[in-house]
Amino acid sequence: MLLRMTALAALAAGMIGLTGAVAAQDAKDAPKLKPEDEAKIKKALGEVQEFIGLWNLEGTQKDGAKTVAWKEKVTWGWNFKGEPSITVDFGEGKGKHFTGGVLKYDPAKKKYLLALNTADKKEEVFEGTVPPAGGLKLERKDPKTGDVYLLTLGTLAEGVRFQVKYEKKEGGKGLASNVFAMNGNKDGESFAGGAKKPECIVSGGAANMAVSYNGKTYYVCCTGCRDEFNANPKKYAK
Repeated sequence: MLLRMTALAALAAGMIGLTGAVAAQDAKDAPKLKPEDEAKIKKALGEVQEFIGLWNLEGTQKDGAKTVAWKEKVTWGWNFKGEPSITVDFGEGKGKHFTGGVLKYDPAKKKYLLALNTADKKEEVFEGTVPPAGGLKLERKDPKTGDVYLLTLGTLAEGVRFQVKYEKKEGGKGLASNVFAMNGNKDGESFAGGAKKPECIVSGGAANMAVSYNGKTYYVCCTGCRDEFNANPKKYAK
């Protein structure tokens, strides 16, 4: 009996080791992002740098004859682990419609891809571009119904205000009808303005967080940029 248990334990350990080796090999075999593509991705995501930060939003949507309203904190932040991306969190993971997601850029297609996790634990992927006025215009098509969902994101009032507009085209045709909207100010900001904030040493955006290296203080705009700076301080502290 003891010998059998020992053999089973050895077999299990071997399987775990094999699984780890396969995972490590898969990670090693994954195509590495070319420096030029990484630069293109970071530059493209920089077009929506004003999204970065914490926003105090108020949402509204029609429910029959009534208008339903709610409040929700939305946070955007850079992520430099692997391919550069921007993460978004809705209501600390408990948003009314979406809980979180990741914004990426496809340099081959020249398109932005926003993968959002819905409140009912599904994933919806929107694709689009930055229009001349700035912000993002994205859409996705429901393969079953043919309905097209339009998602417009952008800032107003010199980056103090943020707005979200979610619309739907029945069958992908005709005029779009409003599903819900969210609007609000950046945390700690007002229309009165104030002193210009320092520039983020990593992304170039408005910074609100201090980091230090070799006795000098630098500034970053989000925890993602903070982590990137701390991991590669010599790259940025010039």
